[in-house]
Amino acid sequence: MTSTIYGPLCTKAYEITKPIGGKYPDVPYYIKHLSQVGGRILEAMVGTGRLLIPLLEAGLNVEGVDTSPDMLANCRKHCTARELNPVLYEGSVENLDLPGKFRAIAVSFGSFMLLERTAAIAALQAFTRHLEPHGRIYIDLELPIEDFKTENLVKQRPPITCPDGSTIVLQSTSGIDWLNQLNTTVIRYEKWKDSKLIATELQYLTLHWFGRDEFIMCLQENGYKNITLCANYTDGLQPNGTKKT
Repeated sequence: MTSTIYGPLCTKAYEITKPIGGKYPDVPYYIKHLSQVGGRILEAMVGTGRLLIPLLEAGLNVEGVDTSPDMLANCRKHCTARELNPVLYEGSVENLDLPGKFRAIAVSFGSFMLLERTAAIAALQAFTRHLEPHGRIYIDLELPIEDFKTENLVKQRPPITCPDGSTIVLQSTSGIDWLNQLNTTVIRYEKWKDSKLIATELQYLTLHWFGRDEFIMCLQENGYKNITLCANYTDGLQPNGTKKT
């Protein structure tokens, strides 16, 4: 069994359960706001292209970066199928070192929470180095409230049917480190075909959550100004304990 953050089985499960072209609340939000920005845009932690591709199809000049070769390979595959050819980089956001500067940088679907505290601060600092004057960042954050309620319980997720006729089954359990604001989920992936186990993978997914005021202070300490919060991708709707920011 391999142990990974985003390996082949995890990437395949992500690709099937979060398909390109699905209905996601953040896609219209980002198309609306990034269309007003203009210029060069970076989607950090781009994954399989779930957000990147709709942005490209909306005519935006978007590039992507991710640490996972498997995610980037799937992203390239989906882009090629749609005759899109974006610039994609392999690398970490905390050590970001890309050519040129961007008008905006976006991190969607809570991916920023995969970074530990020091890496998150390093990423914010790296973003400032890569932004044009008056550039913008967009970062999704959330509280893992459902995992708070089910700590240490083993959860069986619905089986995932793959295009080749195989099935991926998943089991997960989460542990909470309240003092350090960490939620670590261990996910076991098993791929079965013709009643035979053909692949397994173990994923350790650690999310680092921020308090609202804490994150605002992190932004301010790293030079960000004109900070705006919203919930559920709705301008003007303020976050609370059950909504995304």
